[in-house]
Amino acid sequence: MANFGSDNASGTHPKIIESLVLASSGNTAAYGDDDLTRSVYKRFESLFDCQVSIFLVATGTAANCIGLATLASSVSGIYAHAEAHIVNDESTAPELYTGGARQFTVGGDDAKPDLEELAQKIDLSGARGVHSVQPAVIAISNLTELGARLSPDEIVAYSELAKSRSMKLFMDGARFANAVAGGSESPADLTWRAGVDALSFGATKNGAMAAEALVFFNPDEAMLAEFHRKRGGHLWSKHRYLAAQFDAYLAGDLWLELATASNASMARLRDGISSSNNASILAGGDGNELFVSMEEDVAEGLLQRGHMFYAWPSLPKAYRLVTSFTTTTAEIDEFIEDLNS
Repeated sequence: MANFGSDNASGTHPKIIESLVLASSGNTAAYGDDDLTRSVYKRFESLFDCQVSIFLVATGTAANCIGLATLASSVSGIYAHAEAHIVNDESTAPELYTGGARQFTVGGDDAKPDLEELAQKIDLSGARGVHSVQPAVIAISNLTELGARLSPDEIVAYSELAKSRSMKLFMDGARFANAVAGGSESPADLTWRAGVDALSFGATKNGAMAAEALVFFNPDEAMLAEFHRKRGGHLWSKHRYLAAQFDAYLAGDLWLELATASNASMARLRDGISSSNNASILAGGDGNELFVSMEEDVAEGLLQRGHMFYAWPSLPKAYRLVTSFTTTTAEIDEFIEDLNS
């Protein structure tokens, strides 16, 4: 049966397993002071076509929170869409890592923060000087939490707003690979060239075992990140195992190959659902996430047949379906057949 519950449920790609095995032999320096880690840093600079500061960690929460803590202080504010992962799915970790920075949320179609509402929220929350929260970071996601892809022009608009308020722009890129694979622009076009200051570059959802990279496009702004990583318990002593995953992930554009496969599976799933009378599409489909509306008995019937997916409480009668590089056409076709039965 189809498992559309989460791309976190997918396995680790064999090339990444092989890289981990190779890295496990012999001895090398700890805490990232090794040749493999340094070579991975160079891969990132080649990928983004600029000088960057890279911090490897094992979880997306760590990457997001260390990044936010580096760009925001304990007396500042972080502004994001109400659906944002940092707001809904990371408990109070952002508050913990930043020492108490407050998160403000706005609406917007497809989980893209509404620019006008964002500007109003920033100006209102910081209007009382010392009595107010000091606006520091606008946080966006690409893909968004409702499966939409942000274009470079859309990202530029957020960057211009941030710069006009002396703020930074942070991007949650847990599914950044899917966003890149979903268009023709380069990773640089979707980040620093559009004004992004820092990015959490996800790999775990796209074939890695447990590996995420925090990328700063202005190394001068990254100085505190290594201390936040250490203080938060995310500096691995056997750091080469993080580097080994990224070494294989970036080699030969494996990361794009896997994301392209998961996006193609989503396109097939989306087309099948579009032609069904038992479900309707609410959002997503630009990458590997789709949000559909189904009657409860229809959803329950699919779950009883062994298909896996989750309800999405913020949308009406909504369920989230996620594909991965391991999704097969047989899984998709059987799901559509059962949906229509």
